[in-house]
Amino acid sequence: MELADKQDFIKLIILSLTLALWFYWLWMRKNLYLFALRFPGLFGWPIFGILLRIKSQHNVIQEFGKIFKDCKAYTVCTWIGTYPFIITADPPFIKDVLSAKELLNKAQPLYQPLYDTFKGGLISSPADQWHKNRRMINPSFHRKVLTSFLPVFNKAKDGAILKFRNFTRNEHVFISEELQRITLSITVETTMGNEMQKGDQVSEELVKSYVICMENLPIECFLAYVKLDRLYVWFTKASKEFVQKFIKGLLYGKLSQTPSTENIRLDVNISSTNSVSSYSHGNNGFNEKKPNIFIDHAINLYREEKISHQDLIGEANTIVSAAFETTANGLLSALLMLAMHPAVQERLFEEIENMFPDKHFFVDCENITNLPYLDMVVNETLRLMPPIPMIGRQVIQDTTLSNGLVIPKGIEILVSIFDLHRRTDIWGANADKFNPENFLRENLQEKHSHAYIPFSKGVRDCIGWKYALMAIKILLAGFIRNFSFETNVKLENLKFTNNVSLKYTNEPAFTIKDRCK
Repeated sequence: MELADKQDFIKLIILSLTLALWFYWLWMRKNLYLFALRFPGLFGWPIFGILLRIKSQHNVIQEFGKIFKDCKAYTVCTWIGTYPFIITADPPFIKDVLSAKELLNKAQPLYQPLYDTFKGGLISSPADQWHKNRRMINPSFHRKVLTSFLPVFNKAKDGAILKFRNFTRNEHVFISEELQRITLSITVETTMGNEMQKGDQVSEELVKSYVICMENLPIECFLAYVKLDRLYVWFTKASKEFVQKFIKGLLYGKLSQTPSTENIRLDVNISSTNSVSSYSHGNNGFNEKKPNIFIDHAINLYREEKISHQDLIGEANTIVSAAFETTANGLLSALLMLAMHPAVQERLFEEIENMFPDKHFFVDCENITNLPYLDMVVNETLRLMPPIPMIGRQVIQDTTLSNGLVIPKGIEILVSIFDLHRRTDIWGANADKFNPENFLRENLQEKHSHAYIPFSKGVRDCIGWKYALMAIKILLAGFIRNFSFETNVKLENLKFTNNVSLKYTNEPAFTIKDRCK
């Protein structure tokens, strides 16, 4: 046989093997394809699926909305990379998914970059690890512990008001970074025990490192669908290491109070800036014994060998990151909605002023429960701008839902909370408008239990949702009692991006004025 013939023969063999492997791969996934055909959907491009349609994290929310419209359905099947996905904004289907005990694993590879960045944690850990750690960490978010944080929240409120007075000197100001510093400071004190003096805040470098990590996670997720995420990790390595060092420093400060061999395993240097001050409640009738905050509880579990060293680091990282991000984003969105709707802002101001005639006040639990319009404003804000716009689940075994539908192993499920909260057949023709009246009791009676899920729902909901709501309401009450907020931005012109949490592509500017009374 001549050389040319041999080369052609080898090419034919290679092509035949490639096709055989391809058809074998398709055959092994036949159940996925047959299942996908039961739903309206888009297959997209080979290998990339709908990734080429999405293009970047700035288009995810917009494109998901278009997919629902194009398919004329709120549960559709599509492909992201080579991964088959169900994307849903349908309350009954969402309830079945979030209630199924077999569907507690987070979608892969959507959550893997988050797990790698924070070295584990409740948000992204596998179901068996999550179940064990969630059960042990739950006491750190008990109502009595949250109540003990009231002095910290109020101290932060007073410090934030002092900071915001500087903003009244300028006509157009951007406040997101300041809100991030405020909420990260609160989180560090309430979960990690690093006491914040009145008006003190964490460093700008730390805030930026956290923000960089969160902003780049969606890019890593997209690249993970085509197996290229590991190449991108190096671009955010410095920020991740800075955050890790900060958290380890806080953990070391707490562990060093009782010297032991455990401190050596943390592998961090002692620094006076990392020492943890004793927790103090201050005045206002909160002088009882200091609470068993997250870091105390987690370290006790670690010393009792109930959680590993990696779990200790991962849970600390995740708790801090998630708490400050959701609180800062919720607060920014609430202030933006109030600035866009002066009548709503004035009605809220009147409610707050009636409760607190003096500008300097302490908010307790009873106050929070007696501010119904504040509750409506916050809920409506989280409806339009949910802190986490989408969540995902991984089907690791064939799973039968309560409606009899069998979802085959290998399918991933994305719940678009953003689209769910804006369905006109649920929230009315003006579902994309801001209207706190949506949360009057009579307007909620006929809505599905899973039509509103800003912090997810079911067994694997957000552990810190009560914490976030308490912080948002106390800070918002302080801001509205002392300042009025204005903006030239229109609601219909807002553009959103998905940086794990919901963000604005162009940060809105505010005009902030002191209230005379």
